[in-house]
Amino acid sequence: MLVYSTVAGSGDRLGLIRRQLLVDVVLVLVAIGFGGFILIPTIGTHTRAGLITDLVLGAAACGSLAWRRRGPVTVAGLTIAASAVSAAAAGASMVALLTAAIRVRPKAVAALTAAQLAATFCFPLVYPEAAGYSYRTQIAMGGLMNLAVVGWGLMIRAQRGYLRAVLERAHDLEAGQALLAATIRDQERRRIAREMHDTLAHRLSLLSVHAGALAFRCDLSPEQTRSMATIVRQAGHDALGDLHKVIGILRDGQAGEANALQPQVTLDDLATLVQESRLSGMEIHLDQRIDQADLATSPNAAATAYRIVQEGLTNARKHAPTSPVHITVRSGETGEIVVTVSTPLGGRPTAAGIPGTGTGLIGLRERVSLLGGSFRSGRAGDQFVVSARLPWEI
Repeated sequence: MLVYSTVAGSGDRLGLIRRQLLVDVVLVLVAIGFGGFILIPTIGTHTRAGLITDLVLGAAACGSLAWRRRGPVTVAGLTIAASAVSAAAAGASMVALLTAAIRVRPKAVAALTAAQLAATFCFPLVYPEAAGYSYRTQIAMGGLMNLAVVGWGLMIRAQRGYLRAVLERAHDLEAGQALLAATIRDQERRRIAREMHDTLAHRLSLLSVHAGALAFRCDLSPEQTRSMATIVRQAGHDALGDLHKVIGILRDGQAGEANALQPQVTLDDLATLVQESRLSGMEIHLDQRIDQADLATSPNAAATAYRIVQEGLTNARKHAPTSPVHITVRSGETGEIVVTVSTPLGGRPTAAGIPGTGTGLIGLRERVSLLGGSFRSGRAGDQFVVSARLPWEI
């Protein structure tokens, strides 16, 4: 009951007050009962005035327990002083000492305990014949009871501290879990957005190139026109499907998110990617030498390598569509894959004016760093080179 009154929530203030009032009433009754138990054997040794004084001190000590929470040290000191000469105050002093052991600093508890033991030594001197016990017996019994009360109070204090620490720890864990979940969701959504950026940028750039060819070239045969129109329609359809997927994932935050994060492409799809770009009129030279066992054991690295080639082709299509693109994808001797996409500088920009956000290479750098690889992009002589080294075992 004592422990519960301390750790109870503040939401039900009235209920807390009622519980504390009930505890106060019970403890006052215990103090009165214990004081009466000690007083009865001493009645024969009292004068009338002495008995009245004992009762008055006991009543004052029991009444002061109403303020034991606000001033535990003061109430304990007064009741202990009264208990040195008043049998009726003995119970109140123990209750006050119990409260002090629960609420005040250890040094104050030690001082009050010493004062209570001193009062225990004084009481048998005032009532040497009480209950027929010898002086040593009274001191031993009183000392053991007071030490037991202090020990009980310290145990309750430790229990309250433990429960408080557990509640605080649970609150911190709950807040930490919520923050971790929010952080993970944000990271996963960023990964989804990056994945869809790579896919949409490639498909929309293909669509723009073929649509531009249909708009500006008048020498196309009907068969070529139909082929390009089919490619435009398929690219638009695929891009719209990807857009619907990412919007649904970002809106729901849950449904299908796990599946969207799994690698959707591998280096087996590289030939199809290159063929799509060749159909748009690009000149591409592909040198692919990959161990198939590595592909099976490293899907994340394979998907990242695919995205590097895809982004390289997209950039070449935007900035130098007439320049040849050289792609090298090889298994390294040190358990890694080496990807290089190079394009000669000075190619004629596309007439379609395909816009870009400039975040593609930044996203690739993040992908590679997450896998523990190295990434480089920029001018190398008369070439613009995008290269990366990815460890296979991820």
